[in-house]
Amino acid sequence: MRYRPLEGIRILDISRLYPGALATKKLADLGADVVKVEEPGRGDYIRTIPPLVGGKGVLHMLLDPGKRSVALNLNRPDDLATFHRLAWAADVIVESARPGRWGEIGVDLAELRRRRRELVVCSVSGFGQTGPLAPLPSHGMNMDALSGILILADWKGRQRFISLGFSIGVEMGASNAALGIAAAIYGAKTNGEGVWIDASCWDGAVETQRMPIAAHVGAGAPIGELHDPGALYDLYETVDGKLVLFCAIERKFWESFCGGVARPDLAARWSGADVDFGDTSLREELEKIFVTKTAAEWEKHFFEWDVPGSAVLRISEVLEHPHTAARALVGGDGKPLVSNPLRWHDLGERPGDEFTEPPGLGEHTEEVLNEWLG
Repeated sequence: MRYRPLEGIRILDISRLYPGALATKKLADLGADVVKVEEPGRGDYIRTIPPLVGGKGVLHMLLDPGKRSVALNLNRPDDLATFHRLAWAADVIVESARPGRWGEIGVDLAELRRRRRELVVCSVSGFGQTGPLAPLPSHGMNMDALSGILILADWKGRQRFISLGFSIGVEMGASNAALGIAAAIYGAKTNGEGVWIDASCWDGAVETQRMPIAAHVGAGAPIGELHDPGALYDLYETVDGKLVLFCAIERKFWESFCGGVARPDLAARWSGADVDFGDTSLREELEKIFVTKTAAEWEKHFFEWDVPGSAVLRISEVLEHPHTAARALVGGDGKPLVSNPLRWHDLGERPGDEFTEPPGLGEHTEEVLNEWLG
């Protein structure tokens, strides 16, 4: 029997696109009954965003398994009434519209909270429910750009942003939403009081920069465009033209590395501090050392010498790495599945591993109405 700590929790998901879908996927993996309310005929257009696999959007295939789909047109009075009955039966409502949007079609989330104090509402949005940016429409890179974490580079004579293939703001907004919902469910079940969660993707992106922000606000340290962490925490080119990241900033790791490369003279150049990032003169010495071996050889040495360091891999190389196979995080058989990053260690399984297919649009309408509404 699988471990499903949120078994019996009913989540009504009226969100659209990535942030809400990711948040509720994490909760479905943990056993919650997540019901997507979708527009008949079209549904959440996460279903059709390219690339497509077998006619289905990859995001839909990644983020919607384990959920059920109910088709309702909330612009129709009968369907809106049905929605309100479902809302009355739900433990949690998750939405991702701009502030005030639901009120325009007759869904008053504040009134639902007043009438049912145990109800948890989570609004996953770009910039939150308050502040001057709250009404701004957003995509992932908008939030990253306005939170100072967008990575820029010169390319072909112009400034471009470097796409990581995802938005840090979206990832953090969704993860914070899922954590907040799980905590609020516990609170509602123990003391009868739910809460309205304001999960801003922008807030999540800014919060990831806690170290430079705290250093600037607390100690007046400048926040530069680029930060040089020092020679002992840097990238080095190898003989096969690849890169390794070297991270020996603690003394025991630095001494182990110096012993491994037969350079005890370098160990004596430690600053004496608990952590030393190394001066620029050390970088020249390390460049000469690292260029003598391949990235794979260095990865093997790092493991043998107990030194924090690694080859810099492309995503295709990550998929081929033996650690990826050992962790069973990525699905096989050509299916675009990436499992929940949590793992129940004593059970040897991950939450949601039993879910492989997303629901068809409206597939569970009758089933959910019968179960939730009797």
